Amino acid sequence: MYRSGFLFLMVALFSCGIGEAQKSLSLVPEDFEKQMASEGERILLDVRTPGEFGERHLAGALNIDYNGSDFDSRIGNLDKTQSVYVYCLSGGRSAAAAQTLTDMGFKKVYEMQGGISRWIAENQPVEVGNFDPTQGMSFKILQSIIRGAKDSVVLLDFNAAWCAPCKKMKSFMPDLITDCSGKLKVIYVDYDSNPQLVSAMKVASVPALMLFQNGSEIKRYSGFVAQEDLKLAISPLLKP
Repeated sequence: MYRSGFLFLMVALFSCGIGEAQKSLSLVPEDFEKQMASEGERILLDVRTPGEFGERHLAGALNIDYNGSDFDSRIGNLDKTQSVYVYCLSGGRSAAAAQTLTDMGFKKVYEMQGGISRWIAENQPVEVGNFDPTQGMSFKILQSIIRGAKDSVVLLDFNAAWCAPCKKMKSFMPDLITDCSGKLKVIYVDYDSNPQLVSAMKVASVPALMLFQNGSEIKRYSGFVAQEDLKLAISPLLKP
């Protein structure tokens, strides 16, 4: 009886050990770069869309779209004995991709916190593909627009076509402008088309909103903001 119970305990413990999941390691850009540099053979994986990758990416990165229908099959062709360093725009897709990689048996997976947005914000180098950095709105033009709106509050809205919270906020902006008696000027800036402006304004992720009055920044938001919360912040700034 004793031996039977003992064997059952051993099997149970052994089973728990086998079922224990591998985990990826999340690193800030500086540590991410140092860890990569410490290894010879490794895989640097960009899990954004091909369009995002073409605009700017880390040198030597392999692009496999996390939301692509062939993601799992392409990942399955990679060498599982090598360490994988994965990043996206701001960390959402890379965290999910890192979990997929560990679930598929990759032993060493490192995920970059804050993605390429934080990488750029910390002045780390990137490679530019088919994107023309001379296109889009310049910082000088933006400043002139903000300073020229003397009788209005300016809301600068950094967004992206693939960003669901951005679309949700954009849908209620016309109503917000009406609620503010037309004294609110909203400027939309596409994140992907304006890398220089994104860098100049220190935008790490989207959605990002900035409120300006008389040419000065009053408040900054990162992430989704409800219509009523924006109205409460803007109303006191409006001139009667």
